[in-house]
Amino acid sequence: MIIEGKHAEVGQGIFISDIQDGSAAHQAGLSVGDMILAVNKDTLVGSNYDAAAALLKKTEGVVTLVVCNPNRAKEEEKLTTAPTTPVAGGSTPAAQTPAKASIAGTPKLAPPPGSLSPSPSGKLKVEDDNLALTAVVVPGTETTIEINKDKIGLGLSIVGGTDTLLGAIVVHEVYPDGAAMKDGRLMPGDQILECNGEDFRNITHAKALSALRQTPAKVRMVVFRDEASDSSKADLDVMELEIAKKPGKGLGLSVVGMKNGSGVYISDIVPGGAASTDGRMMKGDYILSVNGVDISKMTHDEAAAVLKTSVGKVNIKFGRYKAKKNK
Repeated sequence: MIIEGKHAEVGQGIFISDIQDGSAAHQAGLSVGDMILAVNKDTLVGSNYDAAAALLKKTEGVVTLVVCNPNRAKEEEKLTTAPTTPVAGGSTPAAQTPAKASIAGTPKLAPPPGSLSPSPSGKLKVEDDNLALTAVVVPGTETTIEINKDKIGLGLSIVGGTDTLLGAIVVHEVYPDGAAMKDGRLMPGDQILECNGEDFRNITHAKALSALRQTPAKVRMVVFRDEASDSSKADLDVMELEIAKKPGKGLGLSVVGMKNGSGVYISDIVPGGAASTDGRMMKGDYILSVNGVDISKMTHDEAAAVLKTSVGKVNIKFGRYKAKKNK
């Protein structure tokens, strides 16, 4: 990733803001804080983000980067060269001889320009087609992944949206018979930031659901996983409330069982009902306990029976995935 910045001594320019372990940039020996002085023969000193992004996108073949780190006591320029991955309609020679550097040090592999492209947030993120197919979702980092539906459904449910209490679009469940489960990278709690170029950071639940249902065979997503997340429900924001259940009336909510695991979650809240009037629960919330009875590992029928037979003041403990990525 790169950002536009200004250094007290060097001035305006483009700086490397993030490098993933094991990436081409990491292997090249580049460091966070390095200032990119030039790409091939084009200078980036004094350049803005848009100009730098455009320049990086159009590079192909052997790419020479001249960088320095103004924060180091001794500024040492590093010259890095390498053949890039093929671009559409192009080809990569079987072998390339690195250009000789007139400075100390051995030329190292530079990140392919095809792996950098601008994002709505004003940064660069991994976009290489091959990398998106295999990229591991790194907690705390926006990650681009591509899932091949292979004639089956995407196989996931979502909660949230700008019209809900959650605000963001979050993966609620990954179904065992879907493409997402087969792919193996998405998990409950992951926030979807983009889907096939459509910005999910500011979208209603219905629009996000419609976009996901209309995805083509190859689905490209930008997702964010909180650093504390895991595959369990440990990352839930747990809340508790008490609802007065009137005689002959229900709680005003419907629950369904998980397709992949035990427990139940709210599938619908009846307008005008007790839960709707209270206003603190929403679709997708997990019901964890009712009047102290743990239902988190119950089947749908068992949990529904507990909810139906509860009377008077009903204490409900429920959990909700939290959106950790700022919009």
